[in-house]
Amino acid sequence: MAIHVVGLGIDPDTLPEIHEQIITTADVLVGGKRQLAAFDELDVETIPITAPLSDVFDAMSASYNARKEVVVIADGDPLFYGIGDRIIKEFGSENVIVHPNTATVQAIASRANVSWQNMRMVSLHGRNDFTPLFTSLMQCDHVTVLTDDTNIPAFIAQRLLDRGISWFHMSVFENMGTSEEKFSNYTLEEASNLSFSRLNAILLERVGSPAQPLRLGIPDAKFATERKLITKRPVRAASLGMLELEPHNTMWDIGAGSGSVSIEAAHLLSKGAVFAIERKSERIDLIRENRTRFGAINVDVRHGDAQATIKDLPTPDRIFIGGGLGSDTTLLAPLCERLQNGGIIVVNCTLLSSLEAAKNHFKTTGWEYEVTMIQAAASSPLAGDIRLDSMNPIFIISAHKPVPEKQSD
Repeated sequence: MAIHVVGLGIDPDTLPEIHEQIITTADVLVGGKRQLAAFDELDVETIPITAPLSDVFDAMSASYNARKEVVVIADGDPLFYGIGDRIIKEFGSENVIVHPNTATVQAIASRANVSWQNMRMVSLHGRNDFTPLFTSLMQCDHVTVLTDDTNIPAFIAQRLLDRGISWFHMSVFENMGTSEEKFSNYTLEEASNLSFSRLNAILLERVGSPAQPLRLGIPDAKFATERKLITKRPVRAASLGMLELEPHNTMWDIGAGSGSVSIEAAHLLSKGAVFAIERKSERIDLIRENRTRFGAINVDVRHGDAQATIKDLPTPDRIFIGGGLGSDTTLLAPLCERLQNGGIIVVNCTLLSSLEAAKNHFKTTGWEYEVTMIQAAASSPLAGDIRLDSMNPIFIISAHKPVPEKQSD
């Protein structure tokens, strides 16, 4: 005997015969209130899926152990952003049979006449982290989003507008699988000012591209800067290499300036996020301009003093300090404390006093560190040929936060 998990697709009234037979012969029916309401004519014991799930699983276990036929019903396909995976983990793969059906992404693709093999699906249902959506929009032409009562289409459209996005349109699919089903296409500005049915999902479709392609090694002249103050391309490349970024990492860029390091880091963090922290308001405007220019929408720009601002940020895997350290290492202590165990912090120094202060800090903490000096030169025209103009030498310090050893019993 097994627990059956049945996908209802987008319309419970058009179930395959085998799905309907499994549901109608159940002793116990488990599902959300809306799903159970579609089968309220059945004379069957019901277990509504509500928080906490542990109580639901306890009730299911009691029925299962009593040799009752337990059937779980779920919208769409149970193994695509559905409860199927949780049921399998709780009761074991050998005790669960999943009956698939049409997932929301398939239904949306068919309505919009878009092939869905390259489409990305993001769920914001019960979630407040928009990073998966931002990174998906950087990589894909079509992104489907599951919404909820908080993350409604207008709110999502506004979040995207706040990141400077203008190269996507939004289609809103309302009441799918019902007689009131409809969908329409909007610009993000239009969608941000409209209300829709509570039962909805959205499709974001690329209709353009950012002004400049996002990649590593962007020429300095492509960035909006303040008096050409920027982490120069050779130093930027070396610093990003020292950070050893992994796709899922969260990175802090302290004293982000024009945001050039943040922008290129965003390209490497295909599943992660960058928090660019800057205290000068005019530079905040530059970071936002560059974020829009290159489409680096997983860069979160924060205005304020670093020590105060980092209190509300998620724990970083990587920290970059490009400027403003000076000979005062007061900022290093709280940054190192917040850094994830096993994380990396990279500090760029132009002054010998900054280098010495940072070195002494890492010596005191007992962290492993290394120092690399970068002194590059770039060509400029001279007498029909070129000459090499030297850049100021930069000291790059990279330090690794130790992982505490596990205590043996």
